[in-house]
Amino acid sequence: MRGSFAGLLLVYSCIYYPVTGFVMQEISSCSFGDNKQGNITFQYFISFNRQPVLGYDEDGDVFFPCSIYQCITQVHNVSAQVTTELNANPDMAKYVKNEKKRCTEEVRTFWDNTVDRRVKPSMEVFSPVKVNVESLPVLVCFVWGFFPQNIIVAWIKNGEAVVKNYTEGVRAGDWTYQIVSKLDLRDSLPEDNYTCVVEHESLDQPMMKTWKAGLTSTQIIKISISAVVFSLGLILLVTGFACWKNARTSGYTPITGYNDAN
Repeated sequence: MRGSFAGLLLVYSCIYYPVTGFVMQEISSCSFGDNKQGNITFQYFISFNRQPVLGYDEDGDVFFPCSIYQCITQVHNVSAQVTTELNANPDMAKYVKNEKKRCTEEVRTFWDNTVDRRVKPSMEVFSPVKVNVESLPVLVCFVWGFFPQNIIVAWIKNGEAVVKNYTEGVRAGDWTYQIVSKLDLRDSLPEDNYTCVVEHESLDQPMMKTWKAGLTSTQIIKISISAVVFSLGLILLVTGFACWKNARTSGYTPITGYNDAN
């Protein structure tokens, strides 16, 4: 059906248009508002050399030709004839309805993958190394990789809330957000415990991580590895010394050179 329509248009164009090239387009467009529940507008039309010659009325569920004010009489006549045939053809109406259905599904997918998506945050609590002596001691709670933007970051000291911020994250450049919350440690004691608590739409329950003054986990690992290496070295030293002492006791004397007389 659409092939015959294109053929008739090409014949009339060769007669009435002094051009050597023709472009025919079948266009389906889908637009929607700022919510996924509605405001979806579907459009279907056929254009010839960028001029719409046949369209589809979504409300009336019918095809309509271009008006005599939009295209020349010959093209209008062809469009009207083809429109009548399209309206009588249930397959073409089914085709356009499927395009409209696909439009609705794509809108839902768009919302689920963008605005309505939920990504759980990651977090880390640490005390940064001072850049200089005058730097204030602070505790940092770094939260990253979450979506949407709104988030709550709270600080708990020895079981009591000291700070609670309702804030917006900063764009990370990869469709996620991040935020840094700092806590002043000038009045802290060695036995104090601090906990950073994060609440977000993507979480079923708050996410939290505790920090206490002292060695960090990284420092503990490094010290443990150093202790193991030192222990192995000490064992090898003691073993070597024991072997050397046993050799002296048994009267064994290692050969230090050759006798030239022999």
